[in-house]
Amino acid sequence: MELDLFDYKFDEKLIAKYPLKNRDEARLLAVDVKNFKMEHRKFYDITDYIDKNDVIVVNNSFVKKARIFGRRKAGGKVEIFITEFPFNISFPLRLNALLKSHKAIKEGEEILITEENQNSEAEGGPKIIVLKNYGNGNYDILINNKEDSDFIFDKCAEIPLPPYLKRSPENIDESYYQTVYADNLSGSSVAAPTAGLHFTGELINKINGKGGIFADVSLNIGLGTFMPVREKDISKHNMHPETYTISEKTARLINKTLKSGNKIIITGTSSVRCLESSADSSGILIPAAKKRTSLYIRPGYKFKITKNLITNFHQPKSSLFIMICALIGIGKTKAVYEEAVKNGYSLFSYGDAMYLYNI
Repeated sequence: MELDLFDYKFDEKLIAKYPLKNRDEARLLAVDVKNFKMEHRKFYDITDYIDKNDVIVVNNSFVKKARIFGRRKAGGKVEIFITEFPFNISFPLRLNALLKSHKAIKEGEEILITEENQNSEAEGGPKIIVLKNYGNGNYDILINNKEDSDFIFDKCAEIPLPPYLKRSPENIDESYYQTVYADNLSGSSVAAPTAGLHFTGELINKINGKGGIFADVSLNIGLGTFMPVREKDISKHNMHPETYTISEKTARLINKTLKSGNKIIITGTSSVRCLESSADSSGILIPAAKKRTSLYIRPGYKFKITKNLITNFHQPKSSLFIMICALIGIGKTKAVYEEAVKNGYSLFSYGDAMYLYNI
């Protein structure tokens, strides 16, 4: 299949540049996929689609400050974007990163890190060492000790907002580009699991009051999720592996719910990749502890667990848009997006949501 099949048109004015003050007041396009009926709702209306003993699966991975700006000893700025954080931190700390500079960066170079608006010429401060160049801006880098790491990530690193927002992070992003249930001990992502950004503590309490049950999984969002598809033939795109965890408790709950006939409502494409990666051929979910997945879901994929999905509106030609096409069909996906664009829905990370059910 050609990549151009997964394109759609939209006005860039629809890209949400900032979050809503009240997360759950985002618009919700609710789609009965089987009967192909659409309703225009608010996200807090998601409670109308949840019954007692339904399970809502969420990705509780924590967004780390992953964008850093440094300078080279010979002069010139360097943008460093950490693409993955390990579960267990030890020093010296080796990380994978995308590096951007006006001139080629060589293996063995030292990049000096200073606080924002500081232009110190001192070379005794924190530094990042370039270890290996994999090409296309992809490198392994090294931070020697905890003191340097603490300084870099506490004082110098920024929230990794998507580039299409075309703005620098602000104070509001510290809290709003993070789900309310994010767990710093469960996993570290370099992009938010954005479908979950719409939940508030109050809304979660209302869902619990109806008998809905929340279940956590964790997928560390990295290159696999946000790297664009560049191959003309989508089957040739390779997903970078990402680490995920599904606890025994979550696996037992989901398997029990599948047997009972209650709904599994999955929040976000990252949660889909967790569950689909860990389900066996009969649809039984197997617990997973820090496993790696490079699962690339495209048309022709046979879903084992995903029947109901809360998700945001994704960029055209992205692996996430391709996943939705695999789930409900290319024609229906484009019709849903056309409806959203026609009605002025906000798009992408800070944008509105849709709920696909009865798939």
